[in-house]
Amino acid sequence: MRWRSLLRAGIATAVVLTAIPADARWFYDRQPIAQPLPDPIAIQVKRQSSKRKNAADAAAALSSKTPEKVPAGPLQVIISIKQQRLTVYANGRPIAHSPVSTGVPGHPTPMGVFSVIEKQIYHESNLYSSAPMPYMQRITWSGVAMHQGVVPGRPASHGCIRLPREFAQRLWRLTKVGARVIIAQDEAQVADITSPRLFAGKTSDVNAALPAPAEKIRLATSSIVSDEPLKGTIDENAKNASVESAIDEMVTSGMAQADAGDAAPRTLDKAATNETAKDPMLRPGPISVFISRKAGMLYVRKGFSPVFETPVTIAQGDTPLGTHVFTALAKEDGALRWNVVSLPTEHLVKKGKYVNTITPRGEKLRVQLAAPEHALQPAGDPTAALERITISAETLARINDLVTPGASLIVSDLAQSFETGAGTDFIVLTR
Repeated sequence: MRWRSLLRAGIATAVVLTAIPADARWFYDRQPIAQPLPDPIAIQVKRQSSKRKNAADAAAALSSKTPEKVPAGPLQVIISIKQQRLTVYANGRPIAHSPVSTGVPGHPTPMGVFSVIEKQIYHESNLYSSAPMPYMQRITWSGVAMHQGVVPGRPASHGCIRLPREFAQRLWRLTKVGARVIIAQDEAQVADITSPRLFAGKTSDVNAALPAPAEKIRLATSSIVSDEPLKGTIDENAKNASVESAIDEMVTSGMAQADAGDAAPRTLDKAATNETAKDPMLRPGPISVFISRKAGMLYVRKGFSPVFETPVTIAQGDTPLGTHVFTALAKEDGALRWNVVSLPTEHLVKKGKYVNTITPRGEKLRVQLAAPEHALQPAGDPTAALERITISAETLARINDLVTPGASLIVSDLAQSFETGAGTDFIVLTR
């Protein structure tokens, strides 16, 4: 009887093996064929070649565009998170609008006062699977930027500000490094303002033309910035330095097409670059002044570098000033005029309550009963804020000698963000 059981088992095994597809029976009768591993160097070379091609295509798309004429004067980019909308102002006048897509709740777009600190005609994310970011305009070294991307009509990014393709190209042509960028929850209003407390500027300088456009050079690289990056942002990577350098050379050689009004490509004078890096006053661009109620200090920066700082007196020091961005504009008669953008400040007032519980499986779990609550501090009155600030006559005279159209004054209850550093203007985070 035992030999019959063995016979039945053998027949059943043969039937099962016969039913297995031929290309799957290798497990039973032969070893799998080893597949060669991909060559990482070849992959990197191919990726770099593709990146250069994409950069060249992006530059070619720009060169085919007709330069746009805009009012002469400083440029301001205002972004509303709630409206998912971007507005461009030139010398205080709105000249362009566009829908945008900002960060999702898990990766929010920071709000506050920024500026364009770097432009790359083509960039790839080093954090999110080399996601393409054409016409990238960086506003923080931790990775937040404006760039071409999918704009579905709602927040959808990992913290950046996505722009439609046509508008990303248009904005690239309009802006220069140093252009002010303001991000707020609601639509921030730009208003003219007159106050004797605003800097008058040096008479002999006010009648001069606007400051010469900044040379298209990198004033700093992310390798010298050690600030902690914001959550959910793209980041620079030294491994791709050679690629970025090649792209920058392409951008520099094609600046005549990228900037409206330029008659010939700009060249990079390394000797002049090294000289201006030593003295901020020799660097191109207007000055920025920041007054912080929290620090009780006045700071001045030019060319993305600090010039000097000094204490200031603020009346009613315990009462909020708000956050206000004043920008010096040019008038036809050569005098200075100013506009202002006032921003509310969001701050955490109550953390959600947590309790410890045990799941049905016996696992310990900490549960938040309520979401953290945020209070919205109103923007306040910019004129009233100026009236409470006293600047010494010596400091005022020194600043007036430096003020030209495009200069800015930021007044805030907050201190400058940790994002302010090498290669940036003042960065103030209101949330």
